Amino acid sequence: MSDTRIHPTAIIDPSAKIDPTTYIGPYTVVGKNVTMGKNNHIGPFCLIENTEMGDGNEVIAHASIGVKPQDLSYDGMESMVVIGNGNKIRECVTIHRSTKLDVPTRIGNNCLLMANAHIAHDCQLGSNIILANSTGIAGHVQLADRVISSGMVGVHQFVRVGKLAMLSGGAMLPLDVPPYCTAQGQRARLVGLNVIGMRRAGMSRDEIMAVKRAFKVLFRSKMMLAEAIAKLEAENPIAPVKEMLEFCKNSKRGIASAKRKLTDED
Repeated sequence: MSDTRIHPTAIIDPSAKIDPTTYIGPYTVVGKNVTMGKNNHIGPFCLIENTEMGDGNEVIAHASIGVKPQDLSYDGMESMVVIGNGNKIRECVTIHRSTKLDVPTRIGNNCLLMANAHIAHDCQLGSNIILANSTGIAGHVQLADRVISSGMVGVHQFVRVGKLAMLSGGAMLPLDVPPYCTAQGQRARLVGLNVIGMRRAGMSRDEIMAVKRAFKVLFRSKMMLAEAIAKLEAENPIAPVKEMLEFCKNSKRGIASAKRKLTDED
């Protein structure tokens, strides 16, 4: 390991495997069980341990990655965080390692984790996710690709959020949010679809129209959810609708309900 791009005030555990193209800033501590790929940029005053990091990630300052989970049952095992490529991890972000060795806390590729965001133990995040300032993700949460969370969002442990879902500022999520949906409120409810996100993701007009119809059947009709799922499955739906149906069928915590009227309280 070359030290030409490591600031002299940084403290690096001898076991760390750091590609010589990666920069480590002042007063950063890299502990044991760390592997970093090419062209990462780690800013000042960061703490990184028990982490496998890919290439081209940027960690700004004062981030803590791979520290032990905030879980009273945690027994001290050397579990891990696995981070992909091209992520931007901003000031004071915290990412806790898993409670079990075989399933690490995982971050995909090209995510933007803004200042003070928290990702707890055993979370599974996909790629191209945006977490705005002070988003709090509790343990065992799953966020699919292209989820966008506005500021001050809180996600309850074991909740799942589907692909291209959008979470409005201050939303509190006790239940699962299906793909493509927008959730809002104190006990978050579904208020519509992330149509702009679907367009930006390259979905066709026919796909978006099919998702809109499925949303109405699932969440705006008078049918029970299981009945609505059966109705849509009988119609041989296209792939995005199938994804919504499978997500709903596999929910263990339950699906957030839709806001029926604009005057409903959150």
